[in-house]
Amino acid sequence: MRTRLGVSPIIATMILILIATAAGVLLWIWVSGYVTGNPLTHSALNERIKIEAVRVDVGDNSTTVVVYVRNIGSIAVNVSSGYILSVDGNVVVESVFTGSLIKPGEVKQVTITSNQVLIRGNMYIVKIVTQRGTESLYSFIIPS
Repeated sequence: MRTRLGVSPIIATMILILIATAAGVLLWIWVSGYVTGNPLTHSALNERIKIEAVRVDVGDNSTTVVVYVRNIGSIAVNVSSGYILSVDGNVVVESVFTGSLIKPGEVKQVTITSNQVLIRGNMYIVKIVTQRGTESLYSFIIPS
């Protein structure tokens, strides 16, 4: 009776080394693509805004909220919309802006006008959104 022998230990070791080397090369190619990527080309990482302050003017039939927005990123941002939210997250006022470009380091006023009078003494949240989707929130209380 003849018995068949398996793959010799030397050939098995060579195959395992070849598989490990190929996996290492593929892993190195995949990781090096992330490491050598230029972060300056990713504009969403460089776009940052901050709400510095809010000024509220309550009239007889309307409320005007002036929001002071600072660009703390390294690229110019375009403010596209602003919202006044109740503390539970419901939208009270929505405003769309055009041409509100803020250069790096610059502070600009963004005005949100409501046709309804916001309740004095209540807390609200103002939310500013850029064209690329960067958001900034700031809570304030309507003065009594």
